[in-house]
Amino acid sequence: MFTAAFTDPQGTAYKAAVCQVLQASFSENKSESFEFDIATSTGAVSSGSSSFSLNYRMGYWPTQAAKDAGTPPYTLIDSATFSPDFADYALEAETYAGLTAEAAAELHCKTEIMGVSA
Repeated sequence: MFTAAFTDPQGTAYKAAVCQVLQASFSENKSESFEFDIATSTGAVSSGSSSFSLNYRMGYWPTQAAKDAGTPPYTLIDSATFSPDFADYALEAETYAGLTAEAAAELHCKTEIMGVSA
């Protein structure tokens, strides 16, 4: 959960919206090449890389008071597709390695969707 000032896709500006990941799937995609040298009878990994895939849905309340009152959240939508689901299938390993699904979704939403500082 995080608080952010942002304008939603419908044009409503919020000074301190409370944002919560409603669901998220996060996976690492790892690529590795191994080569065995018969002449020296040794093997080694010759190359490797990782990237991450993320799918999530984000909810938000206009204020902390609205969340605390138990009101249901609004669902953030992608203004280009009108979908409530956000996805990225080529996230940089340096940025997303070691994060939980919730933390990865929060980071992506802040930096890529809302344009607020992480």
